[in-house]
Amino acid sequence: MANPYLTSNDLIEAVKRKISLPLSQNAFTSLDILSFLNEETMISQVPSVLQYHQEYFVYNVTVSLLSNKVNYPIPDRAIGMKLRDLFWKDQSGNLFEMSRIQTEDKAFFSRNIGANEAIYKYYLEGNDIVLTPQVISNPTGQLVFGIFLRPNQLVTNDRAITVTAFSKTLTIDNATIAAGDYLTITTNSSSGVAVIYTLTAVAGAPGANQFQIGASSILTATNLATAIGLTGAVTSASGGTPATAIVTIVYNPLSTTFATATAANAATLGMVVQTGQGVTFTTIPSTWQNPVTLVSEALFVNGSYVDFLQTKPGHRIRSYDVLIPSSGISGTTINFSAGDVPSDLVVGDYVCLANECIIPGIPPDLHSGLAERAAARILAALGDQIGLSMSQAKIADIDARQGNLLDNRVDGSPLKVLNRKSLLRFGKLTSGRRY
Repeated sequence: MANPYLTSNDLIEAVKRKISLPLSQNAFTSLDILSFLNEETMISQVPSVLQYHQEYFVYNVTVSLLSNKVNYPIPDRAIGMKLRDLFWKDQSGNLFEMSRIQTEDKAFFSRNIGANEAIYKYYLEGNDIVLTPQVISNPTGQLVFGIFLRPNQLVTNDRAITVTAFSKTLTIDNATIAAGDYLTITTNSSSGVAVIYTLTAVAGAPGANQFQIGASSILTATNLATAIGLTGAVTSASGGTPATAIVTIVYNPLSTTFATATAANAATLGMVVQTGQGVTFTTIPSTWQNPVTLVSEALFVNGSYVDFLQTKPGHRIRSYDVLIPSSGISGTTINFSAGDVPSDLVVGDYVCLANECIIPGIPPDLHSGLAERAAARILAALGDQIGLSMSQAKIADIDARQGNLLDNRVDGSPLKVLNRKSLLRFGKLTSGRRY
């Protein structure tokens, strides 16, 4: 089935096809073509998308406030190191607008009125935002930076790994587990309704939704794995072979949860659920050979930083700069720390090293236009004036029609303009914070 988007390898072939680049030529390698594509993404495509102000590339970064700290750097992935907006979020999750002041007015606003709730003004200093008045000790709440997230750089397809499933481990301790201890699995049915399975430990022969406590932790793990597999709630469950007291559960979707307890609903040490999150891939290459230099480079290794990326349109970065723990890679699974895997990750998404991707982070309808722009750059480098003239005419035609694809993203709902600073709204909740 044809995809509505182009990957790095597809784009390379599209560029070659557009300019009839000879297969035997060695002036431009695949990596050279990717470099042109990356340059054109940032030089032309990203600015052309941003000009329509339709909230493309918007991403929120939440930063906790620290005692006696007033300088907070703008997230380094922000396009142009600029902000879309900035809010203070209180402990209840309520957002409050922050006002930017001129740097020369900082003396006027610098007096600390003695309450953390006074955090509502800031000014820019280099690539930092500086809060004013000064933040007191033990501040509460968080800063929410709204940024335009810079698209990642295109790399060849073989530098990405695709998510195939998710996994958790259960460690069994026969010295602690007791009859009546239970495991609860909560997952979603095909219709999206939550389905709950409860498996209870028993000393004797097991019945439905039960598993037998064996003579050893390994045998108990084997029995539990079998019981989990019979529920149909997960893709697979294995334990006991080879000799281990750990049950490995492979499942989908990510929202599936696992909880254990005693018969009295207290925490049990007889079955301990992995706190981190395992993500299973088709393969996890530790090295990558540069096709030009033929030199091997480190790829996915413990201690690397990676980005989680959406495969389907709109190809957003789900989470970035996530650390692979020191012992995170095991076979075709990476065990990430708790909270590091984005909750909206789905099977079919992919992972690359930080700042890399294999699908341009722009709307898929613009991918062909990106290939046309890269082709024009190569024609210019080759000195092919006739071909360049034709390519530029095509680009001009693409630009003239591109606005129809990007502007006014919700045709049936005109944007409502709200004057939050009017006298009629003075003193209401939306503008209740003093300037």
